Amino acid sequence: MRFFKYDKEVGRGSFKTVYHGLDTQTGIAVAWCELLEKKLNKTERLRFREEADMLKKLQHPNIVRFYNYWEGTVAKKKNIVLITELMLSGTLKAYLRRFKWINPKVLKSWCRQILKGLNFLHSRTPPIIHRDLKCDNIFITGTTGSVKIGDLGLATLKNRSFAKSVIGQLPRSLLPTCSIAAGTAHLSIINIPNPGTPEFMAPEMYEEHYDESVDVYAFGMCMLEMATGEYPYSECSGPAQIYKKVVSGVKPQSMEKVTIPEVKSIIESCIRPNKADRPKVKDLLNHEFFGEDIGLRLEVLSRDLVTSSDVSKIEFRLKIIDPKKRSYTHKENEAIQFEFDMERDDCQEVANDMAKAGLIKEEDARIVFKLLKSQLISLRRHLRVQTKNVSLNEQSLGTADRDEYLKL
Repeated sequence: MRFFKYDKEVGRGSFKTVYHGLDTQTGIAVAWCELLEKKLNKTERLRFREEADMLKKLQHPNIVRFYNYWEGTVAKKKNIVLITELMLSGTLKAYLRRFKWINPKVLKSWCRQILKGLNFLHSRTPPIIHRDLKCDNIFITGTTGSVKIGDLGLATLKNRSFAKSVIGQLPRSLLPTCSIAAGTAHLSIINIPNPGTPEFMAPEMYEEHYDESVDVYAFGMCMLEMATGEYPYSECSGPAQIYKKVVSGVKPQSMEKVTIPEVKSIIESCIRPNKADRPKVKDLLNHEFFGEDIGLRLEVLSRDLVTSSDVSKIEFRLKIIDPKKRSYTHKENEAIQFEFDMERDDCQEVANDMAKAGLIKEEDARIVFKLLKSQLISLRRHLRVQTKNVSLNEQSLGTADRDEYLKL
């Protein structure tokens, strides 16, 4: 047999026990994960095998590697064995439990890596949805400081879905009124989480009408926990309170403890109740905050004014931080300030014109184009949300006025 199991445990949970293992063909240490098998019908078993076979093909530096699986019997009990990459440096959750605080530079780096892993999953055909992203299953590689998304291998299909298992604990008065969908067009790697911790579940997951945006919502909650050291909705006493707040769009109290404005803004955009208002993972990766150290920084002047009015022209400031990227016309501590018309101007043309004018180097035109595009996507999304909120407020005021009139 290719894989060998040691008796030494790595960890134990409600649904799994993980042991040290060895790949005898390569000599590489692996994780031997034993799951208690749920009763699966023929269709579910077939889908489990298809998903597990697909997982074996996934290779990305920010995804825990899945090597193999098989079904067997231990102590007269049927179980499923998963062989994955061995991660011994612990999880983000364990790190936060110990240190309570993450250096902002480290937070930015780890968040960028998580987004890269999610972007890889979401760009598969069909897209792969993690569905249970949280700091408990994001692993740290101590020697390199890199992070990897794990628990993708827990693909066994349960008779009751994750959302149903949470809903089953709620009072009847709080149950969703719409029907549970039969399935989703996307391939979703179904984990076996603890069905009593819905802190990272987007509102639409309770109805099982969802797509990749549920991972964006969960990422926002992960970022919130990383920024504050607190579990989201820790002020709630149980699933019922959390569910009520989530579906009502009430943010976790720990949001008030986020001290970096840009981090707070990103988290708020990720955990918006309406999935259409959340950014895509690709948009987040292009966000200036998560950008690699590229030596250029693009800022919006008077952002609050832009996002709270109908203006179409925006003032930008491009700072050239890396001295090697400065052209002969550009001195230290200077910045390029320019106006962009959202209705008429084109990002690519503006960037190319800057290069032709000698304001930036020709090889940096594509970087400026990407920075501009990312800022505009963020601004347009924010404007759309603002417009929707104003409309809802006007409708609410109209209803109140009508009620007052009827009382007369």
